[in-house]
Amino acid sequence: MRALAAALLLGLSLGAQAEGVVIIGPEGLQWRSEPAAPGAAVAVVHGNPKTGAYVIRARFEQGARSRPHRHPDTRTITVLQGRYFFATGTRFDDTRLKGYGPGTLLVVPANTPHYSAAPEGEVIVQESGEGPTALEPVQP
Repeated sequence: MRALAAALLLGLSLGAQAEGVVIIGPEGLQWRSEPAAPGAAVAVVHGNPKTGAYVIRARFEQGARSRPHRHPDTRTITVLQGRYFFATGTRFDDTRLKGYGPGTLLVVPANTPHYSAAPEGEVIVQESGEGPTALEPVQP
């Protein structure tokens, strides 16, 4: 009976992978520096931010800050590691930043000016949206 259960589980597992399941581990990500946020890097996890649905990760070194900017699409941000400090507005203001821990989900509507920082240590967030997208700096 155990052998049958094991065979069924193995068959289900193999069947799922044969049906187009995509598995992406963190070791396969290709990080590139983010000019709009010194000390930050981004990696496309899945999809294409220029043409459709996408998932990206952003990694901030301790002390990194993103300047105020906006995106033309709604962004869903999930904090994966560290405390992500975030605020909305066109002027960077440390007093408005609020820290969010792992598991927190933020939904930032399209064209909402915002900024972020990692004052307490390394932070990794995962962002998803529907492209085409861009990072557009905003002036106060």
